[in-house]
Amino acid sequence: MSHYCQTCYYNKKLKTGEKACPFNSFYWNFYSQNQEKLEKNPRIGMAYRTWAKIKTETKTEILEQAEKYLKNIDSL
Repeated sequence: MSHYCQTCYYNKKLKTGEKACPFNSFYWNFYSQNQEKLEKNPRIGMAYRTWAKIKTETKTEILEQAEKYLKNIDSL
């Protein structure tokens, strides 16, 4: 939707790993942490249906990636 990612160090297509875009894991981390409050909202339901289809081990990796980035946010 923009050209900001063209010169970025991070790879917007990666969910986890050294060069994974922080916004990918932050997005899912936010939804995971706020699921009880948000999942019944019809506009957000699609995100939760997508989250439900992701394998448990992949979800864990994504949330661990977000935690790692949040702990080191000053170095991003």
